[in-house]
Amino acid sequence: MFEIIYALIGLIICSSIVIFFVKKKRGHKDFYSVVITVTFFGIICLLLIIWDTEDYIAIKNKNFQTASGQCVVTEFETTGRTTIHELHVEINGDFVVIGDFDDFSDVKQGTYHCTAKYIEKTRTLFSIKPTHN
Repeated sequence: MFEIIYALIGLIICSSIVIFFVKKKRGHKDFYSVVITVTFFGIICLLLIIWDTEDYIAIKNKNFQTASGQCVVTEFETTGRTTIHELHVEINGDFVVIGDFDDFSDVKQGTYHCTAKYIEKTRTLFSIKPTHN
């Protein structure tokens, strides 16, 4: 939900900068570069809003896809300026779904049969359960 709010704030800021420059600063030496650059970032913010809203609606409507099969479950972690800590689940070697590791810290890592529920568009892991074949 916070992703939508941040993208919306970015869109509002970009829109206000474009409106300000179009109304007041037409003679500014960097007029075109400012308007084009800020419009580009505004479009990116708009696409992020649409993308995150579709995920949010899918979660609210419980519209998940389910995949079962041989799963390779691994922890992915980076260190540095930003830390990414995710759980990667490769199902049948076909595709990978990704979830926040803190949400799935109790999931056993390794190779085993499982059933995973995920959001189709972003392949974000919603739940994972080991199954017996």
